[in-house]
Amino acid sequence: MLFFLVLFVVMCAMAFLAGVLSNGYVLFITGCRVERMASAVWFWNRAMTDFIFIVFLPFRYISIFILDLDWAKSLSNTVSSFHMFSSAFLLTALSVDRCILVARPEWAWNHRTPQLAFLMVLGMGALSLGFSLRYGDLWEFLFSRSRTSMNFHPDEGRVKAAVTIQFLVGFLIPLALILIPTFYIVLAAKMRRNRLIQSTKPPKILFGLIPAFFLCWLPYHVFSFLLILAKHRLLILDMGSAFACVLTYVNSCLNPVIYLTMEEGFLRYRQCGRNSQTTDNLGQELAE
Repeated sequence: MLFFLVLFVVMCAMAFLAGVLSNGYVLFITGCRVERMASAVWFWNRAMTDFIFIVFLPFRYISIFILDLDWAKSLSNTVSSFHMFSSAFLLTALSVDRCILVARPEWAWNHRTPQLAFLMVLGMGALSLGFSLRYGDLWEFLFSRSRTSMNFHPDEGRVKAAVTIQFLVGFLIPLALILIPTFYIVLAAKMRRNRLIQSTKPPKILFGLIPAFFLCWLPYHVFSFLLILAKHRLLILDMGSAFACVLTYVNSCLNPVIYLTMEEGFLRYRQCGRNSQTTDNLGQELAE
């Protein structure tokens, strides 16, 4: 038991340090392009939500061991739930955005602007906040020792409904919506219907971000269902749910690695400081 506790703490510490440094770097190199490129708005927003999520990691695990910090529990629960919904919604928007670049390049040239992307980010943020404020306390029931407290009596029906809604809205439905435009992009690229698609490879970054998010969050949803279905508290479920929670933080550490290794546009972001007069054109956007 002590070994798993030490491993748990080490994984949390590594996720915190790696997440803060890597997402901070992504925020820096994309911030200079937010006003010029719609893609930079998507990546900057994702890096910001990952950064905030990681920063609140110590609050979550301190609140587990110090049960009197109700404000820390409530805050970290809301941030965690907000991150899950906003990440799922943002990946859906990113996949649709890339599909539009392939299917309707003329429309993208005339209407795909940073201002429109920013408005969509605000809308998704408001929607995510609405879900997180309503179901944020679910994390306390699933991943906190306060579940055993005599003062904590959650409504069983509400908890089951919350688990189902989080799985559907924060996982299954976004996955289905993401697969449709992604499948179209891959199919169109293989068929090589026009010169644009011949010169534009399928966006590799989607093949990194999408599997990373859904694979890292799948254990969380699995253990959520197992916890509400279990008749008695089992040590293996508590340990599994704790490490599933850590895995969601690991996802926030993987995203910057995916950006920097699979997204060609980041090569231009890192060079923007050398040539501040560089302007964007259709070719640059489509190359992303």
